[in-house]
Amino acid sequence: MKGGDVHFFSFIAFSALVIAIVSVFFAIKGTYQFYFVSALGIYLFSFIAGFSIGQLTVGFTFIPLTLAIGYTLGWIKTKKHSMTFVSLGVFIGILMVVFVDDAWLFFPFWFLI
Repeated sequence: MKGGDVHFFSFIAFSALVIAIVSVFFAIKGTYQFYFVSALGIYLFSFIAGFSIGQLTVGFTFIPLTLAIGYTLGWIKTKKHSMTFVSLGVFIGILMVVFVDDAWLFFPFWFLI
């Protein structure tokens, strides 16, 4: 792998992270569909940074994902419901990082490995 390739992948990884953070702000402001964008951005960042911090950050993917599912299905109506889904996302994320192998966590990208 040449030096230019490393810079290219770093650019993609950190761009995905910035998109994830910005989408969380838009989602908190009321456009809840951006939680899906945030989850995808965190997941992409985790995959590209997989051999350093990516294996830990993939757990954060489940927080916006549970919020997106909760809002989409109309299950989140109060702040208490929102905190319940955040807690559920943290719990699922911890379980996935601790007990599930990376090959399964990044299964959608198996063709790139």
